[in-house]
This record gives sequence, structure tokens and C-alpha cells, in this order.
Amino acid sequence: MDLRRLDLNLLVVLDAVLSERSVSRAADRLALTQPAVSHALARLRQVCGDEIVMRQGRTMVPTPKAVALQDEVRAILVRAQRVFAMSSLFDPTQSRRHFQIGCSDHAAVAVLEPVLSRILAEAPQMRLQLSHVGRTHAADMIRSGALDLALGVLNSADDAIAVRTLKEVPYVCVARAFHPAFNPQLTLDSYLAGEHLQVLVQSGSFGAIDQTIGRLGHERNIRLVAAHFDTAMRLLLTTDLLLTVPRDLVTRYEGSGLCIGDVPFALEPFRHQLAMSRSATDDPGTSWLVDVLHGDNR
Repeated sequence: MDLRRLDLNLLVVLDAVLSERSVSRAADRLALTQPAVSHALARLRQVCGDEIVMRQGRTMVPTPKAVALQDEVRAILVRAQRVFAMSSLFDPTQSRRHFQIGCSDHAAVAVLEPVLSRILAEAPQMRLQLSHVGRTHAADMIRSGALDLALGVLNSADDAIAVRTLKEVPYVCVARAFHPAFNPQLTLDSYLAGEHLQVLVQSGSFGAIDQTIGRLGHERNIRLVAAHFDTAMRLLLTTDLLLTVPRDLVTRYEGSGLCIGDVPFALEPFRHQLAMSRSATDDPGTSWLVDVLHGDNR
């Protein structure tokens, strides 16, 4: 394909049509007329040699080829946005940047919430989109350009990704009020004898808690695994399960009658981390956002 004949605006239309599944909604999103979007779609079909979307009733359904293209198209657009943003000075008061951030629900509240009012005030036209992703998925999405930043426990620093620790928080063990494991106090024996609720943002991973217990020659009886921290806290209130989580998560639930105790074995603190592409360190917009997140979470 001769790239000189390819209009980058066609990829913008393709991304909008595939996201909205509607020519009219895509036109509204792009502030274009429906005929203009339809014309661009016709050009895309010609360039790609594929129908891209097929009408089924009142909706447009993407073809298998279009589904395969969608993530790649979005990554190209993110990179293009980054390239042009890097070519000029960044003014948060005027910026219309869209930042894609991967994080858990806990990271969104613990790291982003303290600085969100500042971001909204200083960058009134900036848009943040949060995606619930785990450490491996986040690293892959940063490499592909699908994410600008990731918040959470990452430990994925390499030649392509830079990781910095924002703050450290000790773990605690939590259970419903009057849980027998806490009577009179939580011990290693009562901890191991209990049934546990575990939080894994990304399924199939192996957390630091179980790695530490394994090195001690023990294993927890995990009865339930949740993908979201707040979901786990709510489920905890009506069961006899034990939950081991960062202390700053529990702060939001104080007054709920929970039993809260120190973890009965030595455990490294929970590290709130920020990951980004090393190539984005020259991007003034990303640098501004990272400075805000880092400066207010020390």
C-alpha cells in the first residue's frame, strides 16, 4: 500500500464507526455529517478490501477483519496524538488531550482521587478514560500505545516501560465484626485456618501475599476470588471470609464494624506504582500528568 494515499482521518472515522456501531452516532461524535462519514466508510472499504461493518437490523456489526483491526487502529491514533502533542508546548488550560489510564478500582481512588479536582480545574478540557486492567495486561497495552499510563502494582520496568513507586502502604487483615479468628487476636494459626477472599485484578496472576506465605511453607485456603477491591470489601461484610488488603482501602470502610488486624507474618508493603512508556518521557502532556500524580501522592 502506498502510504501517501492514506488519509489519517480515515482511521479516525474507522475508530468512531467501530466504537459507536452506528454511522449517525459516529457522525455526531466527530461533528461531521452522515454523508461525510458514509463517504469515508466507502473509501475505507476500498482501501481495506473489506465491508468493515454490516447492517443487522438497526445496528452496524463489524466484520471479523474490522474487529482484528480495531485495537491496532486505536494504537496508531494514540501514537499520532502523542507525536503531534510532543511538537508543541503543553498548556493544560488549553489542552484537549485524551489520556487512557489503566488501573484497579483501588488505585483510581487511592491515587487519582486526591489529585482529580486539581486536574479538572487546571485542565478543563482534558479527558481521562479509565480501564480496569491488571499488571501484565497494562504492560502490554502500554507497549502497544493503547494506554498512556497505568496505576497499581506493576513491577514491569524494562527497556520500553518505566515504573516509579508513588507511595507505600502496609497490609492489614480484615473480616466482619466479631469474627472468631480475631478472638482474642489474629495469629498465624488462626489466619491459616480461616477461609480467604482474594483480590486479583488480572486472573491467573499470583499475588505477593501468597508468594510470601509459600516461602514460609504454608498455603491459604482461598474460597473466593474477586477482580475489584470494593466488591471484595462488600462481600466480606456478610461472610466469614478473611481479606488481606492495603490499609488505605480499609480507611474508607471505618465505622462499618469491621475487625482489622495486623498481618501475622512479615509482608512487604503494598506499593502504589505508576508505569508509562519510556518513549513518552519527552511528551510534555504526559509529563505534566505524571508530575501531578506523583507530586500529590508522595
